[in-house]
Amino acid sequence: MNVRPDLFLARRQRGLTLIELMVALVIGMVLTVAVFGVLAAWEGKKRVTTGLNDLEQAGNLALYELDQWVRSAGSGFSSTAGAGNSAYGCLLRASAESGQTLPRTSALAAPFASVDLDGDGNFPLLPAMIVPDATTPGESGQPSDALLVMGGSAHHGGAALSLSADPTDTTLRLDNTVGVSADELLLLFDPSVGNRCLLTQVASSAATSLTLDVDGSFYAATVDDTSIASSFKKEGLVLPIGSPTTDPPQFQLIGVGDHNTLYSYDLLQSGGADVALQARAEGVFEMHALYGVDNDGNGTIDEWVSAGSGSDYAASKLMAGTPTARTLILRIKAVRVGLILRTTLPEKTAEETSTPSMLYLFRDLGDGLRYERALSGDALKYRYRVMEATLVLRNNMAIKG
Repeated sequence: MNVRPDLFLARRQRGLTLIELMVALVIGMVLTVAVFGVLAAWEGKKRVTTGLNDLEQAGNLALYELDQWVRSAGSGFSSTAGAGNSAYGCLLRASAESGQTLPRTSALAAPFASVDLDGDGNFPLLPAMIVPDATTPGESGQPSDALLVMGGSAHHGGAALSLSADPTDTTLRLDNTVGVSADELLLLFDPSVGNRCLLTQVASSAATSLTLDVDGSFYAATVDDTSIASSFKKEGLVLPIGSPTTDPPQFQLIGVGDHNTLYSYDLLQSGGADVALQARAEGVFEMHALYGVDNDGNGTIDEWVSAGSGSDYAASKLMAGTPTARTLILRIKAVRVGLILRTTLPEKTAEETSTPSMLYLFRDLGDGLRYERALSGDALKYRYRVMEATLVLRNNMAIKG
């Protein structure tokens, strides 16, 4: 049988029919959709994993910093805590280059704008204090606690020095000046003349005798109702608390602000007013805290108590300046901190997160101390983590209340 070559070649070069092409396109589209679906699911799981890992890291960082601050709280002035002339609870007077810093004459920077412990802008000298409902972060919309943490950084251990003569506005006469450096911050306290303590500064030239000249950025002869010459006598104490430039003391508020951020605020403004507020950790949605107190003086925590207005450990009672107030401060051996952490971005639906409608802090402590946080609506589209830690006040642990 003879076959014409031109017809055979035409049949081989015919190509795809329209139906075959459409089938191939449909198969390709199905495969593309499937691949993109797998990629989208993988990307979603990756985003969830990354977000939760970020929360864990943010929570660990926040608790680490809080632990460092609280463990060193009381350094520089705890040496006098158990004595009859204790400076614990005295109301601080301080000035910096920006002017009077304590007591406050204007509101603190956000998120601490509503913090005013007694209505007069006063802050007491003590290792740590819980300020309940101090901030209201925008993302949370609910009150969050803050911590007031104080500690000196004097390199020689913060031993109190005694005045040997009534001070003048420009000089302090001491029994000895061992360990006192030029430009160092000093805290003056005299329990015989009232519940006030004043921060001043050694002049730029170190002491060559038993007399210290006071001058510098943190010096003021009079701050508010307290002056060096008229408010202190030779029975007073001088507490070196560190250098404002090389190793500044920690007198700060820590709390949660907007954008799920943990902030600190330097009450002394030792680095300047423009850097007093510092962002410390992201992802922190709320913070709440309780006191661990030692009621019998055996060095162990007997109970956890609230710092609310009806508590024996409310701010008004801790800053009363009485022997009872100082005893309460000494009984505080630890602070239990609970953090609620939240992811930055929401999911499309609440079902994707499986977030419970109620979060708990201090769940083991019963109804009176347990914190419950209800979630609803768009708040359920975020993922949350809860972290807690017991932060020990190391300097208070060694003192019997």
